[in-house]
Amino acid sequence: MKNYRIHAFLQTLSPLHITSPESARMKIEDSTVVYGESVGIPLNQVQRINVQGLGGATRAIPVIAANNLMGRMRRHGATKVLDALRRKGEKVAMSTYSALQCGAATGKPDGRDVLFTEYREASNHPYIGLFGGGPRMMRRNVRCFNAVPYMECSEIMFGRNKHPHLDDEIHKASDARKLTQCWILNRNDDLRELINLSQAQASITDFEKEITKRQEAILADSKGKAESGESSTRHTTRSFSSFEFVIPGVYFPLCFELMNVDDAQVGLFLLAFDSFAATERLGGHARNGMGQFSITDVMITDDGGNALAKDLFSESRLNSGDPFVQRFLQAWSVASEKMSGAELDRLFAPPPADEAKGKKAKAVEAV
Repeated sequence: MKNYRIHAFLQTLSPLHITSPESARMKIEDSTVVYGESVGIPLNQVQRINVQGLGGATRAIPVIAANNLMGRMRRHGATKVLDALRRKGEKVAMSTYSALQCGAATGKPDGRDVLFTEYREASNHPYIGLFGGGPRMMRRNVRCFNAVPYMECSEIMFGRNKHPHLDDEIHKASDARKLTQCWILNRNDDLRELINLSQAQASITDFEKEITKRQEAILADSKGKAESGESSTRHTTRSFSSFEFVIPGVYFPLCFELMNVDDAQVGLFLLAFDSFAATERLGGHARNGMGQFSITDVMITDDGGNALAKDLFSESRLNSGDPFVQRFLQAWSVASEKMSGAELDRLFAPPPADEAKGKKAKAVEAV
């Protein structure tokens, strides 16, 4: 069992929008963002993290949360496991499938203490030992850091997770305020604008009656309201909204720490990362072309930061022919042949009903 760090750069190739839950609006006339006011149009902002830099100044910078990245990596790892089982004609229980995808089959993990024999078996399993989970929520052996652009105000966030090439000027961002942009979305109403009227007349039952009724309803709802960018009535599809995004070309340094892992688990992680780089789209509006990225400058170091291998990826794909990489992929290939659906079902099995009832009864007695 060894410790490794895998470093990489994620560069946005298209707008990246990971929505923040905070409520905000934007004034159309000058694109000013306002909070706690009813003016302007709704604005969906990107997730940020506040960083206190030199001199105590606080800056809000875009962030790709570690749990976002690890949740996606877990699913790509689960796909590799399920692919290996399918090649042998094996399947798993539905609860096992759910646990592979998100770490747990239900929202109420088994509260029993973990026995040493259970810990040892789970830790040695290629998937559970790497990504953790299960009914007793075994700790995963991959640690991921929040991904933020590297700049003067965020430098404090980079320690042992700092990419060895992070000091290259190309990977630095100069000003947090220039990393994002806002767009306004306009949903049109063809009937309100009387667009393609001949098609509407030929397709809508009682067209003249219905269009007149609809127009009267829109006018009635709009009466007395000032002109604004918002939809002024519930009888029309016309509306305005806005959203913020991280601009293309921004670098997010990535770092994953793999702790007490064997070669097969490293191989599974590399394959999951390869699938992540090849197929993922981050954030919202992915079907409109957003969330695209490249993975570059992937290298692996020991836990002391000493480089063991570089250029693990080329053009966002794993260099599977590299001798250093092949060692781990071969170990995964051997381990995956030994895996079985029955074994996974047993390791991910919820506690027996009688044990669960006994635990509940004891809890009631204690109260």
